[in-house]
Amino acid sequence: MNARLRLMERSVRFPCFLLRIASVFWITLTITSRYIAAEPPPLGPGGSRAVYVLKSAGILREMTVQRLVVSLGPVETRATGAFQWLELDATKAGGERFRVWLLANAYPQRSLPQAAMNVARYILQEGAAPPKEFVHRITGVPVLPSTGAWEFLWPRPEAGDFRDGVVAPRVVWLGHTYALESSDRSRKEFGLPEPRRVELVPDVLVGVPSNTRTRDDRRRFDGSDYEMVRLTRDDYGEMIRAGMNCFRVDAEQAGWLADEPVFVWGIGGKDVPFPECLFRSTWIGPALFFDEPMVHTRDYVLRPRLAKETDFRESITPQIALHEFTNYFHETVARGAPWGLINGFRSRPDVDLGALNFPQRNLYSWETMIASAAWQLTAETNGGPCAIVFEPPGRVGARRTLPEMNMVYGCQIPPDNPSHLTDILCGFLRGAARAADKDWGMSIYGGVDQADAPLLLTHAYELGAKYFFFWDNAQYACVPFGECLALSRHLQTHVERKPGRDHQQLKRAAEVAILLPPGYNLGHVHMGRGNLWGLGELNLERKNRHGISYRTVMGNFFTEIERCLRLGVAFDLLWDLDGMKLDNYREVVRVREDGRVEVMAGGRRPLRSASRAPNRPDGAPPGLIVELSDSGERGPRIITAQARVTEKASPVYYTTGADKHGVYHNARVLWEIYGPGNEDYRALLSAGANPQTTFDGKSAVVEMQFRVEQAGHFRLRVATTDLAGRSSVVWKEIIVRE
Repeated sequence: MNARLRLMERSVRFPCFLLRIASVFWITLTITSRYIAAEPPPLGPGGSRAVYVLKSAGILREMTVQRLVVSLGPVETRATGAFQWLELDATKAGGERFRVWLLANAYPQRSLPQAAMNVARYILQEGAAPPKEFVHRITGVPVLPSTGAWEFLWPRPEAGDFRDGVVAPRVVWLGHTYALESSDRSRKEFGLPEPRRVELVPDVLVGVPSNTRTRDDRRRFDGSDYEMVRLTRDDYGEMIRAGMNCFRVDAEQAGWLADEPVFVWGIGGKDVPFPECLFRSTWIGPALFFDEPMVHTRDYVLRPRLAKETDFRESITPQIALHEFTNYFHETVARGAPWGLINGFRSRPDVDLGALNFPQRNLYSWETMIASAAWQLTAETNGGPCAIVFEPPGRVGARRTLPEMNMVYGCQIPPDNPSHLTDILCGFLRGAARAADKDWGMSIYGGVDQADAPLLLTHAYELGAKYFFFWDNAQYACVPFGECLALSRHLQTHVERKPGRDHQQLKRAAEVAILLPPGYNLGHVHMGRGNLWGLGELNLERKNRHGISYRTVMGNFFTEIERCLRLGVAFDLLWDLDGMKLDNYREVVRVREDGRVEVMAGGRRPLRSASRAPNRPDGAPPGLIVELSDSGERGPRIITAQARVTEKASPVYYTTGADKHGVYHNARVLWEIYGPGNEDYRALLSAGANPQTTFDGKSAVVEMQFRVEQAGHFRLRVATTDLAGRSSVVWKEIIVRE
C-alpha cells in the first residue's frame, strides 16, 4: 500500500516538474523576444518615408528624375541577422516611373564589393513592366549592377546622417541635389512586389564579341574573310541553349533579350532609358573590354618609330617599350573606353547628368601579351580593367607553342600534355587576379589548335576563370558560329557537373610565384618563339643593361616553370613590380636581369647563379647536323640549308599550325637568322609550313632556302625537339661581303 502511494505521488510530481521547465522556457523566450523586438531595425523605423524633389530654375529634361520617394519597409530575420527593405520610387519629368527594392542589413555602402556583402535581395521595376529580381542561379545571392554607377545609385545626405534612416534636409543622388519636401513615420509599411526571378551566372560569362555570325560555318584556312550576317532572334535562342550568356546587341536585339537570363552590352547613349538602365543588373554597358593595349602600343607607337628611326632600332630595350606602354595604357583609361558610357549619356538632349561622372568599371582587358596582366590590373584604381582575358595570338597550340619554348629557352616541357600550356597561360592570369583581387578569363581564336581548345576552356574553369569568349570574325582569327556553339556546349556540360567554385580559394591555389623583370614577355603571334613584344629588334640574342642576353633571362624563367610542372606544384607568373603582394606564397622565385635567380622561402633569400634545373627523364636529345650550300661570299644571294634530324629516345615533332587546307605538318626544325645588326632578326618558317623533307634511313633531312640581302655577319640558328621536350641546337655563321 505504501509503495502504491509513493508511485501515485511521483506521477503527480512529474507533470509539475514539466510545468516548471515550461515556465522557465516561456519566461526565457519572452525575455528573448522582447530583447529582439527592442533591437532597432537595421536601416531605421519601418514605415519611415521621405519625399524629395529636384529644385531647378530651368526646364527639366525629360529623363531627369523630378520626384524621389525613399521608404523603409519590413524587417526580415535571416540566419545572418536582421535585414530590412528599402524602396526608391522615382518619377521623371517626362512622367516615366521606376522603382527599386533592396533587402539589406545596412544602408548600401559606396563600394560595390562591400555593399554586396550586406544585400540579400535586389528588385527593379521599370515603368509598368513586371518587377524583376536578379539572383545568382546557383548560389541564390543577389546579382547587382556592375557599370560603376553603384555609389551614385543610392541617395546620400548632403551633410550629416539620415534621420529615421531616410530623412535629411537635402540628398545627393545621381549627380543632382534633392530637397526634402515631406516626411512621415506612418506604421503602414509599403507592400512588397512579387517579382519574376532572373537567374544569372555572373561568374561564368560566355559569349562572342559581335552581334553577327558567319553565314557559312565551314573553316577557312586560306586567310580569306568569312561572310557575316546579323544575329537573329533564333540565333540568340540557340546560343543561350548552348550555354552563352553574354551578348553584344543593337537596340532591336536588346529587346529580344529583355526577359532572358543573360547579360547584354554594346548599346548605350540613346538606346537605353536613363537612369533606370544603371540599375539593371543585366546591362554591362556600351563596351565590354579594352582591346589589346600592349599590342596597340607596339603596333601604333613602337613600330612607326622603328620604321623611321635607325637609332631607335638599335637602342630599344624592354624598359623603353614598357615606358611607352604605361603611357598608352594610362591615356586609354583616362580618355578611352571607360568613358564611352557617361559620354553617351552626356550627348543626349533629354538627359541632364548634373555632377554625375564615372568611368565604366566592368571592362576587362583582352590582351595577348599577358605578362603585363598584374601591372594592368593594379596600375589604375579608377577605371582600370576589372579582369584580364587571354587573347590567343596566331596559331597557338601545345604541339606548336611548347616545342618552340623548349627550342628557344632551353627548357624541357613535354608538349604531349596540353595542360602544360594552359598552366603557363593561366599562371599569368591567375597571378594577376590574385595580386589585384580581380578576375580573369580565357578566349578561343580561330588559330588555336582545335584539339586543344576544349581543354583550354575546362582547365581554365577548374583554375578559377570567369570569362570565356570566342572570337567570331577577322579571317583566320575567326571561330565559325557552329564551332562557337559546340565549344560553349562543352563548357556548359563541365560547369553543370562542377557548379560550385570558391573563387577566392582558387585565386590563392598557387604555392610558388615566379617573377619576371618588368617589360619581358612571351612575344605575340609567335608566342613560343620568344622575341620580346613580338619585335625582331628585341630578339633573344640581344643583351640587356647587365650584358646578359634576353635568352638567358627567359631561359631561367622557363626552367623554373618546368621545375614546378614536374613537381606538380601550382605556380603564378608575374612581373617583378614594386609593392606586389607576395607574402602568401610558400616560395617566391625572382628571375633577375643580371642572370641570377633569387629564391625566397622560409625567411631565407639565397641568390643562385642560374635557375634550378629539375630532374628530367633519361634519354638523348635528337641528333641534328646542319650543312649549308652557299654559292659564294658576296650578296645578295640565296643559301640552301639542310638539317639532318635523327630521332633518339622520343619522336621529333614540331608544327607551325594548320596550312591553308587545315592540315598540320611536322616541320621538325625551327629556323631563325640573326644579323647583321644586333637588332636584325628573321624567322624563316611560315605559318602552316611543310618544308621539303626526305628520309635517309633513320634520319629526316629537312631543306630550307633563304635569301640574304645585306652585307655583314649573319648567324643561322637551327633547332629541333622531341615529344619529351629535349632539344638540340646548331649555329652556323654566314658572311656576306659587299
